Amino acid sequence: MDWEGLSKSKRILLMILPCLVLFVLFSSVYLLPAVETINRLNSEKKSLKEEIDKANMIVNKYEDLKALNEQLQKKMEFLKTLLPKEAEVSDVLKKVSEIGLQKGLVVTSWKPKEKIPHSSNEVYEIPVEVSMRGKYHTFGTFFADITKIERIINIKKMEIKKGEKDPTMLNANLTAVTYSLIPEEEKKKIQQKKK
Repeated sequence: MDWEGLSKSKRILLMILPCLVLFVLFSSVYLLPAVETINRLNSEKKSLKEEIDKANMIVNKYEDLKALNEQLQKKMEFLKTLLPKEAEVSDVLKKVSEIGLQKGLVVTSWKPKEKIPHSSNEVYEIPVEVSMRGKYHTFGTFFADITKIERIINIKKMEIKKGEKDPTMLNANLTAVTYSLIPEEEKKKIQQKKK
């Protein structure tokens, strides 16, 4: 092949063609797989970053939930102290009667009722029906003093009538209810009965 006899454009083409062939070979063998690998690694990096962000959010929520759980546990322990143990229930209910007597009310009837599970299935409701007689203001101080008992006591039902002989005397029929925790074994039995 006569290099001098070739036209200038053919010489340029012959000079560029080997470089172009080498570039295409280099690109197809080394460059394109490297670009694909880089793209794949970038997408993996992005998905890992998203997973890390999600994990960090979960960790942050975990710490918040852990703190909230501790607060709720403390509140639960405090509330448990307000619930009498089953052995203390009769004493708590008797205290209602004693407060009435101390205030000058006359207890005419005291009827403890059967304990029943509360709708929450966490505590028993333990009611007692009480009939009392006394003056209006005496009942007011009686109810005020019941609120000072360090146990949960609700007055669920109350009926007040004026006295037949003395209109300044009132007759009250009320149902006082206190609560006690249901032991775990009994909770299971109650849940089985409901099923």
